[in-house]
Amino acid sequence: MKKKLALILMCLLLVLSASACSNKGENAPPAGSNRQQSSAAITFSDLAGRRIELEFRPEKYIVANYIANFLMVGGAESLDQVVGMTFDGWEDTRFGEYTVFTQAFPRMLGGEGGITSIGGYHDDILNAELIVSLKPDIILMSNSQFTANNQSIAAFEAAGIKVVVLDYHAQKLENHSRSTEILGKLLGREKVAQEQIDAYVQAINDVKARIAALPAEKKQKKVYVELGNKGVGEYGNSYGNSMLWGGIINNLEAKNLAGNLQAGYAPLDKELVLTSDPDTIFIGGSIWSGDTKGDQMRMGFTVDENTAQARLKGFAQRPEWKNLTAVKNGEIYGIDHGSLRNMIDYTFTQYMAKVIYPDLFKDLDPEKTMNDYYAKYLPELKYTGTFMIKLK
Repeated sequence: MKKKLALILMCLLLVLSASACSNKGENAPPAGSNRQQSSAAITFSDLAGRRIELEFRPEKYIVANYIANFLMVGGAESLDQVVGMTFDGWEDTRFGEYTVFTQAFPRMLGGEGGITSIGGYHDDILNAELIVSLKPDIILMSNSQFTANNQSIAAFEAAGIKVVVLDYHAQKLENHSRSTEILGKLLGREKVAQEQIDAYVQAINDVKARIAALPAEKKQKKVYVELGNKGVGEYGNSYGNSMLWGGIINNLEAKNLAGNLQAGYAPLDKELVLTSDPDTIFIGGSIWSGDTKGDQMRMGFTVDENTAQARLKGFAQRPEWKNLTAVKNGEIYGIDHGSLRNMIDYTFTQYMAKVIYPDLFKDLDPEKTMNDYYAKYLPELKYTGTFMIKLK
């Protein structure tokens, strides 16, 4: 680690020396650039509680996480400002998402004129030396990436790269809102960002207000969420109350079987699931590699409903589940794991609320809301797939 850090610092000295020696004409921003257009400094606190001060609006970005949010706020043209993203493993862990995004935005395929991969899509490993060599103005990352790459932060900032931490993982209204507000400021799209924040806040507050008005005996349904990436034969991760699906269940005042997980996520013990006897079961799906038995849960972009239904049926038919209340009552649902962590994921809060409190949310149509949102803010995507279903 010390040798790696020394190499990074050596690289930085070379970069900074080259910058000092270059003439003003070479380093001057192009006519009409954001630096000339934005006379006022941009200041805010990021999601790690750090004060960020910028003298000008960034022109070159590395988006280490949350590219969908970046594009929803900035529009398709904002991708022209992106020089680096975390592509390593993207195709393997989110094949459907990878397919529709690279078809809509071929620069994401890399190559000449394309965007450079600076690390892992799903493992928080970032290539610090490569990031410095790309000379971005700013790098956007998640909390976990910030923690995992803490030793490189000083090196980035010494090279003039501002590090900004966003958070869409915690499923907290305030974190989603603040992260989107920051993107609006950085991209000069404050109005669009505020539209998205207003829609998110209104939807979440509406769900919470309706549930809050219910008597206590109508709440606390037992809910089990499992990620279906390991297939039927092995239990996948469930999520604690502070992360992803667990955060949503907690917001709905239901009893999350994994609510006490200290690690944030982990598989639950099979006996715990059976003895808890959940009222409702959600299986999270995507398209992962290694689906050799053809029984991983399939959901999301490019997935047809027949495939999703067939995979969901496999989980419902686990022999040990035959006496569970949720199975007997047909309360088994599929949800797209890849659609979390962005400003449209409030539709999953609406969907799960509608499942848990069917009489209370009859008027909501989460699927239509999601369709309309993509059509408005990211129309370039070929929006096809299966995102939320009940087992037939």
